[in-house]
This record gives sequence, C-alpha cells and structure tokens, in this order.
Amino acid sequence: MIEPDTTYSIVVEMENAKSIDWDEIGVGLKALAREIAAVSANGLGWPTVVISHSGAMSDSNALRHEIAAEAPELGQVADLVFTAFPGGRYYDLKNNGMLATHGNVVIFTDSDVVAESGWLSGLLEPFADPEIICVNGYTYLSHDDFFSRTFALIWFFPMARGDKRFASKRAINANNVGFRREWIFDHPFPRHNGFKVSCTLLMHKLLREGHKIHNVNARVYHYSPRGWRFFYWRALVTGRDADRKFTELKSPSRTQRVVKSFSRWATMSWRTTRRIIGHAREAGMPLWQIPFSLIVGQAFYVLVFWGQFSLATGLVSDDIEVVPDYVGHS
Repeated sequence: MIEPDTTYSIVVEMENAKSIDWDEIGVGLKALAREIAAVSANGLGWPTVVISHSGAMSDSNALRHEIAAEAPELGQVADLVFTAFPGGRYYDLKNNGMLATHGNVVIFTDSDVVAESGWLSGLLEPFADPEIICVNGYTYLSHDDFFSRTFALIWFFPMARGDKRFASKRAINANNVGFRREWIFDHPFPRHNGFKVSCTLLMHKLLREGHKIHNVNARVYHYSPRGWRFFYWRALVTGRDADRKFTELKSPSRTQRVVKSFSRWATMSWRTTRRIIGHAREAGMPLWQIPFSLIVGQAFYVLVFWGQFSLATGLVSDDIEVVPDYVGHS
C-alpha cells in the first residue's frame, strides 16, 4: 500500500521521441495519465510531470501543444512543467528534468515506453520502507514481426513472460525507475561519453554505498528497435559501451580490455543462441524462423565485438556518443 504522505514527481525525457511517431508517444502519455489518475484516486496528491527536452526553451510551447493534442488527459491529472537542455543527451535530460521536481520520490520514464496497469503504484509502494532508496521496474520490448521478436530475444531487457532467471538479474532501467529525491539529487546520472553507460555507473555507486536495488513487477513495454541502420549502429555502440564499462569498473589496461572483448563475444554468442532457442515460443516465433533469428542474433554480436575490440585497441577514439541522423526508430 502506498503511504498517504508520499509525494512524487515524474521526469519524462523526450530525446527518444525524435525517432518514434507522435501517435506512439501519445499512447505512452495516455497510459501515464491513467496511472497517475489511479494512484490519485487512492488519496495521493497531485504530482508534477516534467517534460525534459533538448531543444530551446522556446520550443516548449510547441511541445505542450503536441502533448495536449495527443494526450489531453495528462494535463488533467498533473502539473506539466517543461525544461530545456539545448543539445542535451539522454542522461542530461534526466538530470535537468530532475531539477524541476518536487516531492520525496522521483520517477524516471521515457517518451518511448508504455506503462501497464498498476505500474505507478508498483513503483511507489516500496517507498513505504524508509530504508529503500531505489525501486526498479520491469521493462521489456514489444514485438510484432520477425525482427522485433529477434530483438526481444537478444536484447538486454528480459522477455515479457517466462524469463524469470534473466529478469532477476536486471540492472537499473533508466526508463522505469524511482529514487528517493534526496539521494538522486546528491547522485545524479554521471556525465560520460558513452551512450548507455551512466545508469550502470549510477547502479554501482548505489551498491557501493550499501544500498540495494528493489526490483518490482512494475511493467512497461519499450517500442522495439526497427531497421538495419539502427541494428548496425546500436550493435557497434553497445560494444563500445561495454569497453567503457569495463574500463571504468574493472581495468583501464588495454591488454585486459582486448581480452575482455573476446571473452564477452563468446559469452554473448552462447547467451544469444540459448535465449533464441529457449524463448522463441514465448516470443511467438514460428519454428522455421528460429535459424534465421540465430543468424541475425549472431551478426549483431559480431558487430558488438567489433565495436568493443576497436575501442579497446584504439582503432577508434572515445568520442561522445550521439544518435546519428541516419538512425530511424530507436
């Protein structure tokens, strides 16, 4: 049960909105409004929803009109606040949006996820325990065709169903997580060149301080990646991020980093084979598609290996990762 004196704010980053359609964004915002209304009906106070974007502050009015057109319900259940961080990347928007929050709990979600019923109450209820600092939800990929099913099987999110072992090990989902405000204000997402490295660094900081990640079944689905351009770019950046994480958390030794790129390739190749064969049925994949899915999955992790190896050996420089214009749906 949610404590009646719990106050909360929700930060919605709009970086991912650049690569999905507004009707898809609208589905997520309507689901968010539904979840806020459900907890408000149980006596929780009116929250602030912070829409954090990377344009100029003058772009906020256009964004407000788009949201009012797609999800008018949201403005009826929460105070909408718009913050701008011109040119900001994913974690910049989360940190900047957090500065406009109120209340003792901050929930982070994204513009390209859709909450299931009970999501918000599932994230808020554990904060009745004053020892809990971080509550982590359950994010999975939606899928409706061959490629999206393959992505769902090989991705770092667990499957929607039948994936308890993998789900139990899930890391912080920056698109589906809540923190006590005083802790996250003192420990914002770290600045880093990587694409999706900061949440891993934040998680290790949390654990080093002796706090636990409280995993709950507060579920959202993430729109599936689509397109070969995304496939190619995301695989390479996943590899580069793997090298960055190893460097930060294990060793900056170039020799050890190169060795790690090979051992990780072997591990992920085996994991991909095991997951596709073991979970194809849960993904609704016909038997005849499994061999082709295995080929796609192995190709993805060959590219991941190359991204990790090339950064570890110095073949590419450690540049700031941004989503290229040629990448479509993320």
